[in-house]
Amino acid sequence: MRHYFPIAIIGAVLLLAIGGGLLFLKLKQEQQPSETSPIPPVVQNTPAVSVTPTAPVTPTEDATPAATATSVEAREPEALHVRGKGDAPVTLEEYGDFQCQPCGRLYPVLKGLEHEYGDRLRVVFRHMPLHKHEHAPLAARAAEAAGLQGHFWEMHDMLYENSLRWTKGVDTVGPETTPSRRMQSNLLAMDIEVRDVFFRYADILKLDVERFKQDLDSEAVRARVESDRARGLALGIDRTPTVYLNGHHLPYTALTAEGLHKAMEAALAGKPIEEETGSPSPGGTSPIGTPRTTK
Repeated sequence: MRHYFPIAIIGAVLLLAIGGGLLFLKLKQEQQPSETSPIPPVVQNTPAVSVTPTAPVTPTEDATPAATATSVEAREPEALHVRGKGDAPVTLEEYGDFQCQPCGRLYPVLKGLEHEYGDRLRVVFRHMPLHKHEHAPLAARAAEAAGLQGHFWEMHDMLYENSLRWTKGVDTVGPETTPSRRMQSNLLAMDIEVRDVFFRYADILKLDVERFKQDLDSEAVRARVESDRARGLALGIDRTPTVYLNGHHLPYTALTAEGLHKAMEAALAGKPIEEETGSPSPGGTSPIGTPRTTK
């Protein structure tokens, strides 16, 4: 019995060693992931990116801009239609009619005078549409309607530069008539033709055309034209163009490049200016002169 006792002890130790080794191996295997276990995703912090808004896409040339009205230059309506500096030593005031041919011939002369004298000349325009000129009131209102959008002088210039075009229509003379022959015709364009031309002028000047159409026949525009005309009648004006230089009514014969240059030099030198005999002054205090033949 005592002979087998050491063998039993050795066997028990071996069993304990083997059992401990198996337990250690099992624990090690449980700590390693199996081939089928899912791999945890790697999460990274996304860096903050500053985003700059992109510029609007530029339309192609044949595309119509969405806001055409923004091309209109915003200006305040003029209280008085003046071109030139307020402190100019000479003021030229014209009562004009856009359908009047002598007014049309005077227009480039006055433009030349403005160019020659620059800041020394201030030009004022007042409406005097004559009853004999059928489309003159409408043309005056077209200039005033443009003036409500701050573009009176641009329309003023366009009306005078094209006066023989908008007064002689295609429908009244005939579509086959040559431009030169049309200009010589005594037939006038119809009102609807003239209106269409003025709408086109408003478009060329980049005005708000729909507003222009409404203003053309508005009471405010009619009143503005009539106010100038009533002032002219109170002065005894019965023909156009009528021109005052520093308050002196110039003779009709002086309304030439030479005559106006002479009057300007006299005004600048402080010398007397030749006046129309018996003519009223712009202040309306002089008696109304005898009626003259309307030109």
